[in-house]
Amino acid sequence: MSEELKKWRDTRLNSISKSFCAAKWYNASLHLGHGFTNSCHLPLPHPIDLKELKDNPSALHNTKHKKEMRKMMLTGVRPAECSYCWKIEDIGRDNISDRVYKSNIYTDKEIADLKDSDYNQDILLKTVEVSFDRTCNFACSYCNAGYSTTWGKDITENGPYQKFKSFSSGAYQSDGSWSEQFSKNGLDNPYVVAFLEWWPELTKTLQEIRITGGEPAQSFNFWNFIELMKKHPSKNLRFAVNSNLGVNERLLNKLIDATYQLEIKQFDLYTSNESLGLHAEYIRDGLKYDEWRSNMVKFIEKANPKIFRSLTIMMTVNSLSLVSIVEFLEDIKILKIKYGHNRPNVDLNILRWPAFMSPLVLPDNIKKELHAKLKKWYNENKNSPLFNIHELAQFERLLDYIEVVNRGHRGTESDRDVLFHDFKSFYMQYDKRRGKDFKTTFPELAEWYETLKVDNSIPNRPVFNGEISHFETGEYVPDTKNDKL
Repeated sequence: MSEELKKWRDTRLNSISKSFCAAKWYNASLHLGHGFTNSCHLPLPHPIDLKELKDNPSALHNTKHKKEMRKMMLTGVRPAECSYCWKIEDIGRDNISDRVYKSNIYTDKEIADLKDSDYNQDILLKTVEVSFDRTCNFACSYCNAGYSTTWGKDITENGPYQKFKSFSSGAYQSDGSWSEQFSKNGLDNPYVVAFLEWWPELTKTLQEIRITGGEPAQSFNFWNFIELMKKHPSKNLRFAVNSNLGVNERLLNKLIDATYQLEIKQFDLYTSNESLGLHAEYIRDGLKYDEWRSNMVKFIEKANPKIFRSLTIMMTVNSLSLVSIVEFLEDIKILKIKYGHNRPNVDLNILRWPAFMSPLVLPDNIKKELHAKLKKWYNENKNSPLFNIHELAQFERLLDYIEVVNRGHRGTESDRDVLFHDFKSFYMQYDKRRGKDFKTTFPELAEWYETLKVDNSIPNRPVFNGEISHFETGEYVPDTKNDKL
């Protein structure tokens, strides 16, 4: 781990408390399509209270639940919902968890000001991620209908996925209709309306906004928001868009044009991928690898050079992506060499939900082999100027995670036989519905895959139309207990 990051963590965060993270105050993910929020993408989202929202648009962010989490962090208690970070820190190799990355974007003063703050205080956001709706042309295997209309179409046409033993499969029983209570234009959505009303005030303090989805470029609400942004110049604002870059030429050009039309400080583009070629197309259904790469290059070359700062590839590291992650990183190196170290950056997140897609689900012999392959690549590239300190720290974290961690995060299944069962059950159905072939695509895993059995005596489940908590199942239950994990 970088000594610089370690020193920053100890002097800025741990000096307040060893569970402190500034994201609980200054950052939010707002799921406006269905009225949920979380402090970052790692804890499960929780509902926004419409009663509070009526007189206070900042209640989109300053919920009672978040205030309780702030209280815990100020007193050194680990919120259980932040188990991803605690799992990383508890590996025992002084790893950098995401609370560091999500806090060190703020100034020392901004962090120090929180030390003696009232946890009940309404805080103005400095960074925010916003999803207006679930409109999306992809149906990635690790996503679900609550975040993709294409996933919803799968469930509507083919019914829920069946024959699971673990509870983390619940998202694949829902058609996502619960998350689409309002019209496509969002004019009847109280969460969208509150956010648009709050925007003029937000522009005074906001440092960065990232729009995600679904696929923003396909959303009416996104382009409506772009028009609002044009009316409120924000010369200190960094504007970022998460796009799968699988959109048509017209929409891609429209996104490029926006980099010339907005009066902002900087523009960042985020996209997603974590494996090469056919592997990527299998994992991220709807993606065409060559088209995705070509669109990425076009944006790099055509976006407004005065404000376009960087392009980042968000890598959701799952069991299948490990097979070609090294080859993928080699392809990214080609782009870095041509366009610069930050075009693109890579940002690694280790998949937790559903548990049967986690890197931990692979059998030990395959996991060991893939770990050795990645470690060899890391050792060959760790001194390269093409990769920044955060990228290197994330590679180290992933290597340690694969090697050391055997049990999933809080709430996930620990019985690997259960996970093996659900892995096979899901991909058998996924292949049939999506016209794919697991064994042909991943010959490296075919022999192991063949040994897995599915229990056909498990009763079928009906479509579940209730709320799905993010990437797991069931009902949202706030957990404010001191969970030692």
